[in-house]
Amino acid sequence: MPPKCCIAAMMLRRDPAPSPRSAPRAGPDRDVDCTSRDKDMPPCVSRLVAIDSPGRQDKPRIKYPTGREKMKVNMGISVQNSQDWERIANENWSVPPESPDWKSVEAALAIADLAEPLGYDGIWAPEHFGTPYGMCPNPLQTLTYFAGRTERVTFGTMVCVAPWWNPVRLAHQIAYLDIVSKGRYTTIGMGRGVAKSEFEALGVPREESRERFNETLDIIKLALTTERFSYDGEIFKIPEMSLRPQPFSADLSERVFGSAATPESLEILSRRGIVPLFVGNKPIEAAGEEVKQVNRFRAEEGFTPCQPKNVMFMYCSPDASDVARTDEWMWTANRDVTLHYKFADPSNFVGVKGYESYAARAGAATAILASAVTGDQPAERPKMPGYHPSNLLIGNPDQVIERIIAAQKACGFSELTLVPNFGTMPYEDAIKSVRLFAEEVLPVIHKLDASLSLELRGPDAVAA
Repeated sequence: MPPKCCIAAMMLRRDPAPSPRSAPRAGPDRDVDCTSRDKDMPPCVSRLVAIDSPGRQDKPRIKYPTGREKMKVNMGISVQNSQDWERIANENWSVPPESPDWKSVEAALAIADLAEPLGYDGIWAPEHFGTPYGMCPNPLQTLTYFAGRTERVTFGTMVCVAPWWNPVRLAHQIAYLDIVSKGRYTTIGMGRGVAKSEFEALGVPREESRERFNETLDIIKLALTTERFSYDGEIFKIPEMSLRPQPFSADLSERVFGSAATPESLEILSRRGIVPLFVGNKPIEAAGEEVKQVNRFRAEEGFTPCQPKNVMFMYCSPDASDVARTDEWMWTANRDVTLHYKFADPSNFVGVKGYESYAARAGAATAILASAVTGDQPAERPKMPGYHPSNLLIGNPDQVIERIIAAQKACGFSELTLVPNFGTMPYEDAIKSVRLFAEEVLPVIHKLDASLSLELRGPDAVAA
């Protein structure tokens, strides 16, 4: 039986009174006067100049394909301490990591600090904790940090793992980030989570993840669209209440995107009208086929066609010998994924409701992974489950441009988020790559027609 939702009253919201704090509206559809900066502050932390407040938005800002969409490119935050996996595999807890985690965090934040001055469109953050992989335990906290350091860039989560959160707390934190960023949290990426260790550490049963995910989506929508709401679900029981503080943007509930790793999740999200977010774990052509499926489901539910947003891995260098080093970095990145999610052990997924497909595609043997982290590797390394090669934007600037164009044609995305460092890549190399991409690739991609092809729009699509 579906959960019963009781809405006490319709949304009652007014435009906030203009004030020095609420005046500047930095966002994707708002112009901000950035010509005046504090002289002693770098661009990434300079303050906004007060301009006349246009007030709250009355209409959703989600834009459906018009045939004139231009590509946006964001910077993804990736915090890795990949060299520490050997110590963990040996359970050598008496010895500290060779490099402390805080150095990895600081280096990743420094890369993201380059996004705004170099002309990138946004900054995105993931949610992971407990291992050296993707160490970002609260993406909303991370993005709030950058909201105070930037003026123009938008923000996204890739993803916020909904089952790990109390939905009322999550709704408040989403609203608060919307306020402090002046409406720049434009991609509320949500996912269901996979890693057994992360669920167990929080005391959340993994077999409840789908129900928790669906109920959390229900509650967030109620909280962001109604003045008073209550909720009576199988898992969450919420008495009548209000979301306070209310968000800055009236259309915040329309910005939710969903990451789905299984066909069942993809259909559930699509029929709810949620737009897909692809995070690099499947071939780009397969993602394109899923876009067709999504738009077919949406058509059946009365929704218009949508474009996904994609996360891809990038390393840009003019030197072919330098590019060749990425083979090692990507291999360790895929190893890290396999170890973090424990894909090598099917028992982590067998019999767990909602994760049957993971058990069917469990990857390399545990013995192979053990050799991978100890350095005792065979002459020819086995292929690890992880990021598909079609999601790798690796090469010189011309090659990276060609790969982005091909990927967009195959999948139809309108927005691309780059993961600029992965595996054992030194952060110094990532910074050089990010700068070269901004100089030679970004101007070309910003002019790219990123509209959704007729083929990907689903059944009954007609040319505009």
